[in-house]
Amino acid sequence: MKIKTNTRYIILYFLMFFVHFAIWQFLGLGFEATFIRYYLFLTVLFTMVLTILSLIKKIYPQYIGFAFMGLVMFKLMVMFLIMKKLNLNEVPSYKIHFILPYLISLLLETLYAVKLIKTEEAERPVKDE
Repeated sequence: MKIKTNTRYIILYFLMFFVHFAIWQFLGLGFEATFIRYYLFLTVLFTMVLTILSLIKKIYPQYIGFAFMGLVMFKLMVMFLIMKKLNLNEVPSYKIHFILPYLISLLLETLYAVKLIKTEEAERPVKDE
């Protein structure tokens, strides 16, 4: 049984969440509500990016890279707007605990976009000159 690409990246994302939550509990930092709200928001953004990239691949496969760059800029803008509302700066060493998951989710999104671009190029018919 072969796991689909979408499923593989979603599993890796939730594996990151569970490992990070276990480390969080081991360190006894508290602020679980902030942690859960942050990951809930990050999960919504992550699934939004994967879904939109999948839709772009079906509708306009030649523009996957441009869509990815636009989604990354949108995601970064939304993160800066929401950071104050989530009260992330109250958590000790919040930069490590909240920037690393963002960067790991960005890495997973990038790998997914590259996979989509590679499959799109492989499916594209070769033009004879």
